[in-house]
Amino acid sequence: MYRQGDVLIERIDEIPTTKDCTDRLLVRGEGRNHAHYIMGEGVSIGIPEDTENTSEREMVTHYLSITEEARLEHLLIDSEMWTEEHDTIRIPPGTYKVIRQREYDPYARAIRMVKD
Repeated sequence: MYRQGDVLIERIDEIPTTKDCTDRLLVRGEGRNHAHYIMGEGVSIGIPEDTENTSEREMVTHYLSITEEARLEHLLIDSEMWTEEHDTIRIPPGTYKVIRQREYDPYARAIRMVKD
């Protein structure tokens, strides 16, 4: 498992049916000019075809098939420069699901997206 801010990448055995995606932006920051990107030559990105891929405990945003080591980077959206907020994480070859993390707010008694 790999975690960077509000993004969790978890290894899986098989990728379900997905729609192809060329956008390397996985999760956009909350109201700021930054996002989490997957970078590398050997990365195929898919998005779930059906919203049934979400549950109360996790929200799957993308699936990754990685054939060469990839990098999870936290970059500015307009310039794709490193934000220095999170270190780059190296992801080895394999198949993965990308989860947008959520958290429980006991004061509001609500589950909400983690804000990074």
